[in-house]
Amino acid sequence: MVCGETRMAFLSQMGRTMLIKPGSPTCATTDATISAFDEPLEATLIRWKTEAGALEQAGIYDWLAGRVQGTRVLEIGCGFGHSTASLVQAGKSVFALDNRMDCLEAARERTPDATYGMADIQYYDDRLLNDLRGFAPEAVVCWLAGAPAQALPRDVPATYAVMQHRLALQQAVVRLAGLLETPQTIHLADRTAFPWKMKAAGRQTMTRLITTAVILKAPFSLVEADVHYRKIGESSLVSKSDHGLLQGVVPVVGEATLKRRHNHV
Repeated sequence: MVCGETRMAFLSQMGRTMLIKPGSPTCATTDATISAFDEPLEATLIRWKTEAGALEQAGIYDWLAGRVQGTRVLEIGCGFGHSTASLVQAGKSVFALDNRMDCLEAARERTPDATYGMADIQYYDDRLLNDLRGFAPEAVVCWLAGAPAQALPRDVPATYAVMQHRLALQQAVVRLAGLLETPQTIHLADRTAFPWKMKAAGRQTMTRLITTAVILKAPFSLVEADVHYRKIGESSLVSKSDHGLLQGVVPVVGEATLKRRHNHV
């Protein structure tokens, strides 16, 4: 996916409105993105596992799971299963997808009471759609999905590569959910950082970004009231340098609940 000039301008505006934490999934910082291009896969996997454990310890996955409506959940990008565990503990029946077998094996070992499948949702086929229709999810979640170096686009400026990867993945999530008849909500979550007093502006920014760059023609919509943020708090996700970056800046997770438009034509 290549951004047009309008979308690029909006992403630039977003970076000025919300202070993005270097190394975060929505990072728009040149140095962090260049390092993401060069990070070996082994190092990426270790970082994912470490960060997922810290998010779990901080209660982020439990908070996200508590925001999911419905009991049958399609999870896209389960990683090492920390999020899957929180969904199951919240009483959800989960069908978890990932495009890495090592992640699926780790997730299955952690939470055997879920259904797992290996798939790249940007290249799915009728067999996957039939399996998902048989499961009949009421909600679809995609939380804090990783961006390995080999998956980052090279046809956009380096400062936007990680963001572009996230947008392309979220577009695929929404497109897939639109092909299924049963999902009523889609739950997207990402990390960022900004002064907490700017959370209202953060909701506006996230709503506008998802509405203009992710939903497109899919039968879902998003309003600001369905965007929420939670501070990550003191954990290994917060480096000492963050505190000196700008007074009042805190690392947060933002969650957006997209709802199905039943009058969609």
